[in-house]
Amino acid sequence: MRLANIPLFVLALIFTATLSFSEDKENKDVSALGFDFGISKKDALEIIKSQGKNVLEDTVDSKRIRTIIVEGALIELPMDLSSVGLETKLEFYDDELMISSLVFKSSDVLNQSAVEAELFKYLTGLYGEPRGKEEVLSMTTWSWYIPDIEVLLSNKPQNNIARIDYIYKPLNQSRMEEELQRKQRGEDEDPAKKMFLEGDFSKPPE
Repeated sequence: MRLANIPLFVLALIFTATLSFSEDKENKDVSALGFDFGISKKDALEIIKSQGKNVLEDTVDSKRIRTIIVEGALIELPMDLSSVGLETKLEFYDDELMISSLVFKSSDVLNQSAVEAELFKYLTGLYGEPRGKEEVLSMTTWSWYIPDIEVLLSNKPQNNIARIDYIYKPLNQSRMEEELQRKQRGEDEDPAKKMFLEGDFSKPPE
């Protein structure tokens, strides 16, 4: 390689790396809905405060499960949500962000169906066709899988609710393994914790 071409080669490498970083960062923001999986509740609250969002609920379900519900979303969605109530829900396990969700509450069935169709189009555009579909009574759940993350789109027609869940699989797997070991040791369960930890995340969360 000629010496005169080295600066151009270095610039090309820097440009390529910058593009890759931007794409990775953008996908990361979408998958955690404006947060990073694994961050603490304290760090999440600082991000929420910096964005000027209101915390609607901050609860402790057990020693290991904590939930924050925020008004609105911390990412931009390519759809009109002026007639939809929107909340971001964050669930932490051992003070690490494990699940991030968007909950859409519509005023009527027709609006809910339209929002659901837009969300399906949005997720399909990001991740392709869903790899799974499950129907339980009146609820339907579609699932996508990306590295380390399970994505769920579910509906609750009786309440005009649609929901997107991003589940961080490594942390969720650790949670399930720890719970299994605890059961094998015969340790007593906190009722609230037991109810949450036995939840089936392949189905729409309540």
